[in-house]
Amino acid sequence: MLMHTPGWRQVMRELCRVADQLVIFDYPSRRSFAALQAGARRVMHAAGVRTEPYHVFGRGEIERELNANGYRIRSVHRQFVLPISIHKAIGSRGFTLFVERALDRAGLLRAFGSPVTLVAERCASS
Repeated sequence: MLMHTPGWRQVMRELCRVADQLVIFDYPSRRSFAALQAGARRVMHAAGVRTEPYHVFGRGEIERELNANGYRIRSVHRQFVLPISIHKAIGSRGFTLFVERALDRAGLLRAFGSPVTLVAERCASS
């Protein structure tokens, strides 16, 4: 959701404003293959190729924005180490499960997984 939004901080403020207790969203991590894809898409877009560039985020900038709006991160879920486009191209659920499980066991999912799905809750004082 945030990846294609030029004014992502404004969107985050609005999400936090209208939410009762929780906000749930995902974003592409700066520490993942998504960062390489985002850079390549920006270059292709600048060269006139019809592609939609997108923004990748660091955990710190997301956390700061949530905190500024009275929320704290409750849970984090990282989904894939390899780019989703690779899994789509191969088209095998078995391959995806096997490879991603192995990468998770090696500690790579926690470090480099993307997209990142966050659940943030309103702080008691907000």
